Amino acid sequence: MMSSELSPELSSELVHSATERISIAFDVDHLADDLPQVDSRNVLHERLVRVLIELLTNQPERLMAILYRIDVSEEAVNRIFSTLLPPDVPDALAELIINRQIQKAETRQRYRS
Repeated sequence: MMSSELSPELSSELVHSATERISIAFDVDHLADDLPQVDSRNVLHERLVRVLIELLTNQPERLMAILYRIDVSEEAVNRIFSTLLPPDVPDALAELIINRQIQKAETRQRYRS
């Protein structure tokens, strides 16, 4: 079952699961703070973009280590860095990270049942 086929409740649950794991991976608590039930994915995206900008600017090595640790496709990351203009990179990385974490949450949900 893909994200687009999920019920709103399950989709929200997956976004919250992804948010928790992203917060842990990036060692930031504020990603999950007051995450709304409606539009939570977009809010997470906006918050993650700010974190990514900070890491890209000040700690790019740490960012790359986190991406590796959370199992984001190296090929997809390289494609983002080689094809997009720098201002577009954080947005694309955020989308990639969120999609991967939701995919992992879907897998956990599927095998938990």
